[in-house]
Amino acid sequence: MKKLFVILLSLITLAGCTSDRKCLILGTVSDSNLNGKRIFLVPVFHEDSLGVDSVVIMDNKFSFSRNEEFLADIRIDYHYRQNTENLLVITEPGTVNVVIDTVSSGGGTPQNDSLQVWKELIIRRNAELAKNRKDYSNFIRAGDSANAEIVKRHMQAVGEKFTLRTKAMADNLGSGTLYEFLMQRVPKK
Repeated sequence: MKKLFVILLSLITLAGCTSDRKCLILGTVSDSNLNGKRIFLVPVFHEDSLGVDSVVIMDNKFSFSRNEEFLADIRIDYHYRQNTENLLVITEPGTVNVVIDTVSSGGGTPQNDSLQVWKELIIRRNAELAKNRKDYSNFIRAGDSANAEIVKRHMQAVGEKFTLRTKAMADNLGSGTLYEFLMQRVPKK
């Protein structure tokens, strides 16, 4: 009887450890026209059909459950994808809450919270660079090469600042899926 109790306790403990590693992605979509359509969880570095998971969106909601950690892209079926943005997520243990919309977002676990911060940095960088490119073009058209050069240097500084922030974020993480992903984005010198 004592052996049976030890075996049962071991199984319960093992089951508890397995559930601790589980990633639950709870998602919503803003467009009710997507109800009944498929949404996919696609491993970023292994886009073969064996690693892809999909579910049907019901009542503007969907969910995925995974036991292994990897970087993935959440995307709507390509036939219905217009006006939605794909979203990178990390299937780390815990609950990841995502919203798929024209600008998608996610968070709820440490790496996904950091990934969302990094995405917001990209959005701000891209907005600033878009304005700078317009200014640069206007200066070039006007024949003002001095101010065009100032704007060009500013654009380079914006890119360098983003790279430094990405590197600092990766260094702060130290290891893991997001660390590896960010380090791939930092130029090697």
